[in-house]
Amino acid sequence: MLSMKLLLTFSLLMGVFAKECGYGLEDFSNQVVVTNTSAVADAFVAVAFDHGQVTMYVEGGKSRTAIALAATEYTVKVTNPGSGEYGTYRDQLLATRDWLLDVTISASAPESAVAEAWTQLLSVQAALDQMTDSDKVQSCSGELGTGGTSQVTLQWLDTSDGTALWALDCG
Repeated sequence: MLSMKLLLTFSLLMGVFAKECGYGLEDFSNQVVVTNTSAVADAFVAVAFDHGQVTMYVEGGKSRTAIALAATEYTVKVTNPGSGEYGTYRDQLLATRDWLLDVTISASAPESAVAEAWTQLLSVQAALDQMTDSDKVQSCSGELGTGGTSQVTLQWLDTSDGTALWALDCG
């Protein structure tokens, strides 16, 4: 019982000390700022830390911040903003990849279409590479330093076949 009283007293004194010295939560926390650069797609994002997870809705063109205490790593997960009626996100990306590959080997495709298909193919493959855990979730990870802030960027890219995908950058 005495140790609990000592712990509470110590915590209270540390709080008073921090307030008097101008320290706040931000001085002891880590932040992951998620920015959705898309003008057309909103994102449902989960930011997982060593000891918990923050889920948030990030509107197109806006930023949101996830805060954790004493975290060292984070993983950001995002999924297709549409409903599930078109199958899984991974299935959509695989179909887009196949279509883009067909364009690149087509003898009748204009040179500009082939160049555009190659560019989009790199983005589709990057999205597929970020889908290690699920058929519906794309993710990237990063490390945090003490009191650090990390920036994550989400961008919704349209492809030539009429589908779209997330481009994630965890810095």
